[in-house]
Amino acid sequence: MNFAAVLRTFGEFFERERIRYAVVGGVAVTAWGRVRSTKDLDFAIDGEEQARVVAFAESLGYETLFVSHGFSNHAHPDPALGRVDLMYLRGKTADTVFQMTVDKPLLDDRALPVASPEHLAMMKGLAMHEDEKRVRYEGEDVRVLLNAEGVDIEAVREYYRHLGMLDFIDAIIKAR
Repeated sequence: MNFAAVLRTFGEFFERERIRYAVVGGVAVTAWGRVRSTKDLDFAIDGEEQARVVAFAESLGYETLFVSHGFSNHAHPDPALGRVDLMYLRGKTADTVFQMTVDKPLLDDRALPVASPEHLAMMKGLAMHEDEKRVRYEGEDVRVLLNAEGVDIEAVREYYRHLGMLDFIDAIIKAR
């Protein structure tokens, strides 16, 4: 997958259309310091713009594999354009996540908004809560994110407490 081309294409669309967004997933974790492989590109999007974003992906030739209120997945027949997964945020959650993005240099000539390490760690907590098999690789991502400068560890702990995963996050905090 040509991550730079896909980041540029979607980023320019979001900015031109004034759609709030953030890079999330593996590419975002890499921006925060953990180089790791990933096979897709993930964005968090203002949920009020879901129909326009899905239509844009389809206009580029992406096939919509799945769509729900909170997520959609899109695959392109050209491997260079690969797979794009979208998470739709609404209300207070959207406002909080988009206000805390940090511009990170993901392209040679410009930075793009990346979700905060706290929000990425929380997203990964939810993913692990929903699928325990993900603990094997998401846990190391969380450890790296908790080491980012200025991260609010207590906010992350509170979220994991809410998920019933306080022992898990405390073990990661202790090991970092």
